[in-house]
Amino acid sequence: MPGSKHHILRQNKMMTYEWYLPKMAEHLPGVRFPGNRWNPVEGMLPNGMVTFNLYHFLEINKQKETFVCIGIHEGDPTWKKKYSLWPWGSCDKLVPSDIVFNPEEWIKLTRNLYNWTEEYGRFAASSWESVANEEMWQARMKTPFFIFDLAESANLPADVKARLYTHAYNLYKELVYSQKAHPVNWHKNYALACERRLRLAGRDADPEALLSETIRHFHLYAQKARDDPQRADILGALKHLRKELRSLRNRKTA
Repeated sequence: MPGSKHHILRQNKMMTYEWYLPKMAEHLPGVRFPGNRWNPVEGMLPNGMVTFNLYHFLEINKQKETFVCIGIHEGDPTWKKKYSLWPWGSCDKLVPSDIVFNPEEWIKLTRNLYNWTEEYGRFAASSWESVANEEMWQARMKTPFFIFDLAESANLPADVKARLYTHAYNLYKELVYSQKAHPVNWHKNYALACERRLRLAGRDADPEALLSETIRHFHLYAQKARDDPQRADILGALKHLRKELRSLRNRKTA
């Protein structure tokens, strides 16, 4: 799109085809391609074509915002030198790694991006529509998943971890309770967020409520996801959590 400040990489595998870039370049006058064909290994092919990797592509298009849909080809990790992927609706945005992630700003910026309206589970499980619908529903939780994953980083200060876990908890809770039907793994993710929130022991946290929520949603997940290889561990954790909840209630009534 002429004058556009952003572009989208849908399937970078397409850039390996000889005919693709010349065709695309006609419609993307503001996007620069540093060669004739994408390849993780840069160089010149026997036929004279020049190959380029994603890092080089991003570096010469710094003036534009770049978004990735349907993932980045795993065979080319060169972009990781200076870029990170941040959730953007059903896609991701490639952001320079030296930019500090601000969860409050990002939540506000991306909150209204999602507009998928198909009900969860409405298509036959074996249909391609079901696969697409599942992918779009899972995209709803990309932001809390990303924030929770950041909070799990061992090298973060305690106050930053607490801030991230709290945001993840609030976002997951909003998702789980705003939908009548949703992917089963949402129960597991929300339960984990409740458990982390519980361990923060903040002033505004209700230990009994958080323990109850953790137990309830781990239980719902274990009921529905019987093929999860971690199911036995989850059931074991449930026994411990129920014991912890009984102990907490006994102390309150003593």
